[in-house]
Amino acid sequence: MGTFQSADEIHATLGAFLAEITKDPELRPKFIASDTSFLVTYTEPEARTLVDCTQDPPLVVNDPPPEATAEINLGMSADDAHRFWQGKLNMTVALAKKQVQVSGPMGKMLKLLPAMRPAFPRYREFLEDNGFSDKVIA
Repeated sequence: MGTFQSADEIHATLGAFLAEITKDPELRPKFIASDTSFLVTYTEPEARTLVDCTQDPPLVVNDPPPEATAEINLGMSADDAHRFWQGKLNMTVALAKKQVQVSGPMGKMLKLLPAMRPAFPRYREFLEDNGFSDKVIA
């Protein structure tokens, strides 16, 4: 069985974490500088989160309407996203192996990846501080 039992659980962890870091004084400028939007479609279980970095502060929408679009579309299992935020998934390798699917301007996405690295330890803290310490990967 995977880390997440429902879309609601994904939104309470991954979605809430994205909402938090996109407003963080240190990280917010990096998201805004990307001047893009991305829609993450998770599997196992199915869920979607839209992050619009074309506005300040960026807007994070869990379970956006079906017609919602973004410049960059990412597809991955919820477990892979969870591993990524804990620094346990090398996104470049995952993209090469087609473990993570991307459509849209790859350059913009790859530029944003280094900006996300400082958030890795914060995800662990977020999980522990919000009652999800059972999801921390040792």
